[in-house]
Amino acid sequence: MATSGWNDPAEEERNPHRAEERRHTRDELEARLRERRIVLTGDESDEDVLLIVNAMETFEGRLAQFGEDSFVNTPESSQPDDAQLVIPMRNDDESPAAYAARIVAAAERIR
Repeated sequence: MATSGWNDPAEEERNPHRAEERRHTRDELEARLRERRIVLTGDESDEDVLLIVNAMETFEGRLAQFGEDSFVNTPESSQPDDAQLVIPMRNDDESPAAYAARIVAAAERIR
């Protein structure tokens, strides 16, 4: 399996601060997901977290494209304006890739 450029062990050897930068970036990404009530199990790789963040951004971009209000259409909304505009919650046994694909599919259904 090829490693991505941002997770290259050789780069970490050349730059001793790289691991710290990656940890900081991951912490920021996980915080963004938590703000949106997206559950992580703790078993996700860096690439998994990035995959979910990218899917979330696709969903939010689609909402913005149609001028929808994501504030009232959140998972914690007791009565969202439109359930289709609420980002899907992750199932307990759902892999990161399957979850990200489901988020993107939900984004594509927004009209």
